[in-house]
Amino acid sequence: MTPHQEKKIRELVEKYNEVLLHSMRLAVAEDLINLMILNQDDSDFELNELLQDKTSFYNLILKEFLKKNSSSVLSELRGMDDPLEDLKLIKRRRS
Repeated sequence: MTPHQEKKIRELVEKYNEVLLHSMRLAVAEDLINLMILNQDDSDFELNELLQDKTSFYNLILKEFLKKNSSSVLSELRGMDDPLEDLKLIKRRRS
């Protein structure tokens, strides 16, 4: 991938971050619900009550998912270039 392509992808992720976050929240929650139904896990669990407040339910699921997976996400992020460093280089060149 070229530096220009990477820059464009970063810009698009920034632009659509809120939508992507919402999509991820919904996807993780729906997958969890499907797994619970398919595997009949915790059949005594009252899912109907939780689904009435979907926002809180989805936020809790995403929060717990990210807690469980944050170390791997952080490891991947550490290996990425820092976009702020690129900006510092540009500012130095202009000075």
